[in-house]
Amino acid sequence: MKFILNITLAFLCTTAMLGPLTACEKDPEVIIETKIDTLIVIDTLTVIDTLTLTDTILQTLPDTATTFILVRHAETTGSGSNPNLGIDGQARATRLSQMLDKVNLNAVYSSNYKRTMQTAQPTATAKGLSVTIYDPTDPGNIATQVLHSYPLGAILIVGHSNTIPDLLNVLVGSNTFPDIAENEYDNLFIVHVSAIGEASVTHLKY
Repeated sequence: MKFILNITLAFLCTTAMLGPLTACEKDPEVIIETKIDTLIVIDTLTVIDTLTLTDTILQTLPDTATTFILVRHAETTGSGSNPNLGIDGQARATRLSQMLDKVNLNAVYSSNYKRTMQTAQPTATAKGLSVTIYDPTDPGNIATQVLHSYPLGAILIVGHSNTIPDLLNVLVGSNTFPDIAENEYDNLFIVHVSAIGEASVTHLKY
């Protein structure tokens, strides 16, 4: 059975980044659509502290399987075939590290590009880990490798707009996730995997 919780955090009130939970005048709207064995929360209109939410989700996941934390690389300068992160991208990479501050990561993986490695590095540095290079074009291999190496661990994997969905689809065992839009850099997927094809996915915006 696959359970997919897809949460879009729409910041409708003015708050400082990483600030405390703030209430809006408008009550949150939650649209729930059920499709066979999958529950999808399509949209949540609220202001929420993503640090607290991520902590809560990760702390409540059972420690009986592998947790994949998957992100696309952050914003780049757009210059050349192997660009560096831009200012916004550097800030997002730092934000990712802050979000995962309380997570006991066992490893950090990145494809062999500047933009992915620079997205992964702040988290790896904060955890005292090195960044492990992987081949993003072979999602089946990295999924099998991580499940074998870290059967009860939490792993960060940084990839690309097409390779992160490919890995998600391998983990859930179905073609559920389309490519990420080119202008989207804020998706974070927390995937609890008992075995390939047996996974729960929580989709956050950060």
